[in-house]
Amino acid sequence: MNTLKSAVLATMLSFVGMAGAATTNLGLLSAGDTNFGNTFYSWGTFTDYYTFSIGSNSSGAAGNITDSDLSFFTRDVDVTKIVLSGGTLGSALSDTYADDGFSFTGLGAGAYTMALTVKVGTGFLTSGYYKGTIHAVVNAAPTAPVASPAPEPADFAMALMGLAGVGFMVRRRRSAR
Repeated sequence: MNTLKSAVLATMLSFVGMAGAATTNLGLLSAGDTNFGNTFYSWGTFTDYYTFSIGSNSSGAAGNITDSDLSFFTRDVDVTKIVLSGGTLGSALSDTYADDGFSFTGLGAGAYTMALTVKVGTGFLTSGYYKGTIHAVVNAAPTAPVASPAPEPADFAMALMGLAGVGFMVRRRRSAR
């Protein structure tokens, strides 16, 4: 009987373990979207952690999250808060998540941790989920150098040589008459 109790308890704990506190390394972010997300089988408030890095050509990170709404088939899942820490930050940055996405700017190159606070509602033997994308905010490519409006010394020399040549031709024609 104790073996059966232990097996049931282990199974229940494995389902609860799947519900939250996921830590995932998203790697080095680029301008393209990197996907992340989690599925929840029990109700409550959870925090999921995602680590990522941004390179020296980036100045921030931005993204969007879609979560499941309460229906007959899914639990209501709401991402309520996003906190970013690490890297070049002196203190953590927080964004109360709304459906318009999230954005963290002014970040230097380094490794960051993003913590998502997720509230999962009750449901009848169903699961709920959120899925999102994140990408690096890439700095604009350097523009080609613009020509200086002031003439260079070589330009002056060419102009003087041209004027001297015209002057020489005019003088030669006058002397040939």
